[in-house]
Amino acid sequence: MDRIPINHSNPQELLEIPGITRATADAIVRHRVEHGPIRDAAELGRILGSTSLTDALLAHIDFEPASSTAPEAPGA
Repeated sequence: MDRIPINHSNPQELLEIPGITRATADAIVRHRVEHGPIRDAAELGRILGSTSLTDALLAHIDFEPASSTAPEAPGA
């Protein structure tokens, strides 16, 4: 499986990450809208709760930052 770009994916695409539910996908998108791109695993852990993060989950995530003009970026 390819790594999923967490800062560019819509909720449906985020569901392709093992362990991500509809509620966690929505929380990720909501966080991006309110705060901008997710920078790293520590920030994702704060969003999802550290118990939700596993090595298997993190192995499927690309934290490449979103463009400042991405629709979910603050001020877009």
